[in-house]
Amino acid sequence: MVDVPAVAVELIELLAVVAGAGAASAIGVLLERFGLTAATAGDLALGAWAVGMGLLALYVGVVALGYEQALPRLQRLAAGE
Repeated sequence: MVDVPAVAVELIELLAVVAGAGAASAIGVLLERFGLTAATAGDLALGAWAVGMGLLALYVGVVALGYEQALPRLQRLAAGE
């Protein structure tokens, strides 16, 4: 079996978390824009749903993955742990 250094594993995990945070944030922004467009066009139910889902996706991307996952991993790597 191949022995992978712990730093390489940590870097791959960090890249995956950052990519996930970016994707969730991008989806959140797109849903927010769609929701506002739908609401201004007169479809309030669809607009409200899209805005709610956009807020949820932004929370997942920025807070759950970015602030709570990626930032501590980056700080650990910078500290050399």
